[in-house]
Amino acid sequence: MDLWNVGLAVILVVALVAVVFGALYDRSRNRRATAEMLSPPKRDIPHFAPESPAPHYLTELQARRRPERRLGALTPTERDKITQQFSDPATVTLTAGYTSADFITDEGTGWAVLDQPCILVCSEPVQSMREILSVLEPFAVGRTPLVLVVPQLAREVQATLEVNAIQSTMRLLVVMAESSQRQKVAEATGAEPTTRADLQAGYLPPDRLGRCQRWVSDATRSYLVGPGGRTTGARLALNDNGDAPTDARTSS
Repeated sequence: MDLWNVGLAVILVVALVAVVFGALYDRSRNRRATAEMLSPPKRDIPHFAPESPAPHYLTELQARRRPERRLGALTPTERDKITQQFSDPATVTLTAGYTSADFITDEGTGWAVLDQPCILVCSEPVQSMREILSVLEPFAVGRTPLVLVVPQLAREVQATLEVNAIQSTMRLLVVMAESSQRQKVAEATGAEPTTRADLQAGYLPPDRLGRCQRWVSDATRSYLVGPGGRTTGARLALNDNGDAPTDARTSS
């Protein structure tokens, strides 16, 4: 075999090796690029300093333990006044009460009483906390009472709202009512029924919320004292800070 043939064979072998190496390299590089695109971004995981105290978490039992001094307890005079308001012709009565005894504010009567609350009427079941987080936030900050009137509520949502009511992080009440009763609330307070899509989008203009002077619920009935109606309800809507206007907080 002459040198020319030997050289040609060497060149062919080197070319073949280069092609195979290039193919394997490109395949490996493409795999790395694909893995980087599909993997989550790198994040630094914070660590507690050695001298930091261990984090404290509430158990379910602790979260549901009522504080020794629960806000909202009524005096005998206030109870008598509310009882008289029940028979007032202007008071609207619903055949729907609170969804849980955890919303009770006055142990002596078993009533859940909220003065000057905002009222949100949902036209569809609330299936997750994410749907109402944007609604609850301004009420938690501003401490404005909130009544949620819903056709149905997911168990996890119910439990979360109950704990917030027990721990007094929010002044709220949940009433589960059928369509005719929700419409009755909307007409009496000026509330506009809100769809799940609007809740999920965080779209809740203040004029969609209803108002009344006082809301009282027991296990089977609710009483709307001094309902706002369409015009008054819009006037007493939340201000830009998510709180009630000053003239709307004066108790009747």
